[in-house]
Amino acid sequence: MTKQRLLSQALIGGVLYFVVSLILERSFSSEVMQKEGVEALIFALVYGVGLWAYHRFIKK
Repeated sequence: MTKQRLLSQALIGGVLYFVVSLILERSFSSEVMQKEGVEALIFALVYGVGLWAYHRFIKK
């Protein structure tokens, strides 16, 4: 799996997390958007590391 594909999957996962969390929050104020954005960034990083580890060590 290429680095580009891993990065794009992690980015798309983060964006989807952000959108779904905003829909569930039902508030679009700047504080909520900033908090959810930080959470989505953390999610994308953890998800990307998880994808990398899965394809590097488990899916050989």
